[in-house]
Amino acid sequence: MSRVLGELEKRLATLRQQGRDRESEPLLRQVVRLTCRQYGANHAMHAARLNDLGGLYRTTGRYAESEACFVQARGILLTTVGENDPDYATCLNNLAGLYRLTGEHARSEGLFLAADAIYARTLGERHFFYASNLNNVALLYQDMGRYEEAIRLQKRAIDLVGSISGDDAPSYATSLCNLAATCMTTGDLETAEALIGRAITILRAATTPDDVRHLSTLNAMASLRCRQERHAEALALYEQVLGICSGRWGTEHPAYASTLISLGVVHAATGKREEALRCYGEALAIRRRILGDDHPVTRDAQAAFAAISGQPADRTSVEP
Repeated sequence: MSRVLGELEKRLATLRQQGRDRESEPLLRQVVRLTCRQYGANHAMHAARLNDLGGLYRTTGRYAESEACFVQARGILLTTVGENDPDYATCLNNLAGLYRLTGEHARSEGLFLAADAIYARTLGERHFFYASNLNNVALLYQDMGRYEEAIRLQKRAIDLVGSISGDDAPSYATSLCNLAATCMTTGDLETAEALIGRAITILRAATTPDDVRHLSTLNAMASLRCRQERHAEALALYEQVLGICSGRWGTEHPAYASTLISLGVVHAATGKREEALRCYGEALAIRRRILGDDHPVTRDAQAAFAAISGQPADRTSVEP
């Protein structure tokens, strides 16, 4: 069985490197089953594979299934390695990231801070995992409008990542892009542009064009161009991002829907109402199918569609 597991994991690694998430799922589910059979249901190796599967579900927008995997893995690790272990902290971090995506900020913050404390105790504050978690907490604070706290943590994370990985590493570029997003939100567009430009330069040299980190920087630059009212450039960037999302994850994915919303914003800003309605309507239909009508992210898309269509938000309907 060990040989079979090893072969499956090699194939999985290749698919992940190529961004072929949809093809990875059946293999990863098989790996989870075989790992459970070989090591037992209450083993850290089983928890690790559940964490992998939860991460894949989170990436592909299947949030309920992702939560179930992370919660199960957390329970296993609590009884095997204990709550003062980096692997347990990583599981908390994964679950916190999921709750951030689903808008459950209080639950997310508690888990991120718990992971932060474990990393500090066990690995020290100059470890990459600790720096990465700082970035995650900062992104949550940005979502919550706690911008000063977010910027403080992001600057600290940039210093740590630079000292650990170097200032030409993809992780450093990601940290720059995170700070740029907060700067944009606070109106410091000049600083944001310099940070994003540096991040794009790093990632062009270090990653492939469809790498998710490169995708994030393109999104950030498109958002900046929109704020600068350079709409033609923003539109071209968002269309590039949409094509990458479609090729990497397909058209039934939260990232694809979010990019459609961004395209709709640009079309609305340039007076192209019908194009904006098409983008908002398609994004709303995707989010309803993935997340359901009552999810906060779905309601945001519904409100955006209603605002431009003139329909009351609680009676908004679009063609599936």
